[in-house]
Parts: sequence; C-alpha cells; structure tokens
Amino acid sequence: MSGIERRTFDIVDQLQAASDCDEVYSLLGVALSEFGFTNFLITEMPPPGSGLQASLILNGWSKTWFDRYMDQNFFLHDPMAAHTRSSTQAFFWDEVRCPHPSKEAKRVMNEAAECGLRRGFSVPILGSTGEQSCVTMGGGKLDIPHRGREALQLLSIFAHGKAQSLRPPPAPAAAGRYEALTEREREVLLWVARGKTDWEIGEILAISEQTAKAHLRNSLRKLNAVSRAHAVANAISWRAISL
Repeated sequence: MSGIERRTFDIVDQLQAASDCDEVYSLLGVALSEFGFTNFLITEMPPPGSGLQASLILNGWSKTWFDRYMDQNFFLHDPMAAHTRSSTQAFFWDEVRCPHPSKEAKRVMNEAAECGLRRGFSVPILGSTGEQSCVTMGGGKLDIPHRGREALQLLSIFAHGKAQSLRPPPAPAAAGRYEALTEREREVLLWVARGKTDWEIGEILAISEQTAKAHLRNSLRKLNAVSRAHAVANAISWRAISL
C-alpha cells in the first residue's frame, strides 16, 4: 500500500470515529490542505433556480468568498455547480469544457480566482432516492500526487456521509414552517411509512415508478430530510401526515 493510500485510509478511520460536525470539518480541512486546497464546501444541491444557503452542510469557504458568493447569488450562474448537476463523476474544474460561457459564468470563475480559488475539484454524490449533494474544494497552487484524485474522492464521500449523519435534526420550532406538501406527496409518504417500494407506490396510485420517486424527492427537500425514514418521521412530527 502506497503512502497516500495509507494516509487516506487513516483519515477515513478518523472521519468514521468523529463525534460531531466540527471534528469532520477539522479532519477534512487538514486533509485537503495537504493537496493545496484552502477552501471546501459540503452541500446538498438545491432545486434549479433556488439559492444555496438552506442546503449547506459544512462551510469551509473563506468568509470573503462565501459572503460574495451568497450576496451575488453566484450559485445560479456557477458553471461548476451546473456541471455537478449533470455529472456523476468527480472532476477537476479545468476539465470542464464551456465553449460559450455566459458573462455571469465568467464573472463567477474570475472572482473565485481573485479569492484564491484558481483551481478546484468537485465530487457529485447521489443519495439513495436520487437526491444530489456535492463536496467541492478550491485553492491556488495544488499538489495532486499519483492516485490523488481517487484519494480526494474517497475522502469527500466519507466526509459527506459522516457530516450528514451528524447534522442536528430540525428544531421543533420549525414545525408548520416547512414548504407545504402537495396531496400527492402526502399520499406517497403514507405508503412509504407502510413500507412500500417506489414501484409498489406507483402501482397503488396508478403513477409511474419515476413519478413516485420524484414526489418523494420533493418531500425530502421540503421536510429537510436525508432519507425515507427521516422524511416520514419529520412529516409525522410536524403533522404533515398521520398514520
């Protein structure tokens, strides 16, 4: 086993043993700095046209870049975010081909470079019900050794999974302030609560399996849930459904 492989698996072990998100933040930040990255972000991918703030999981961006990105709503024009939506493969930013970038997209990347994010790497992550998250990182002068790409992807996947599992549940005060579920979304959740698969729900409600999955994805987003069981639990707790 090479040195980078040993180091990567050592950090993975530490991530798995982490007891809170602050520890995940620290472990990932130190690990990425060894490759030259100075900024990172772990986030769910919000629906197209939506902002990023409510979807953040761990924010390791500099305050300067984070404030500028949020204030200018750069997420709506970020070409790397757009590529993440259409990709299942990790990628270095300079591998993305944008033959005719918009003026807004150019501005995002130019201002990222001004803030020290001249090069970067992004790892799209798909959840069990099709929901998408991303671990993205940037820096100036990177040092990516042989097998570094694979190491970065592995670290990202484990850091994302651990951070998700350690996220605090929504505060009880949030009850009643979630985005309202549609009647069909409530029906789908009720059948999820009864242990039905997406295919079975489609058969019961006379809709396609893909439509059932889409309703469930929307419910997870609206209920700030990370799994089917989490969505059902939040829906019951917030009286969106009753069994």
